[in-house]
Amino acid sequence: MKKAYVKPEAIKSALLSQVVAAASVVQSKTSDIRLKRDVECVGAAPNGLPLYTFRYLWSDAVYQGVMAQDVLKVFPEAVSTMPGGYLGVRYDMLGLEMTRVH
Repeated sequence: MKKAYVKPEAIKSALLSQVVAAASVVQSKTSDIRLKRDVECVGAAPNGLPLYTFRYLWSDAVYQGVMAQDVLKVFPEAVSTMPGGYLGVRYDMLGLEMTRVH
C-alpha cells in the first residue's frame, strides 16, 4: 500500500499546535470553582472580572484570584481543560496574578 505524501510544513504546523496546547495547560492555574471552598467575591480586577478569595478543597491557605467559569464567558482563550476535566486559567493572558493571601 502506498503512503500518502504529507507536506513537511503541515507536519510542523500540527506539531507546533500540539506543543502550544500542551504549554497552555502547563501554564494554567487550577481555577475551577468545583475545586474551591469558602468562596467570597471581594471586588473586580481592572479587566472587569470578579475577584474572589477562596481555599482549595485540599488546603487551608487562602488565595485571591478568578474563577475559570467567569473567565470562560469573557476571555475563553485564557481557559484550558486540565486533567480530570477541570478548568484552568492562564493568568498571564489576563494581566493578573493569583496571590496567596494567607
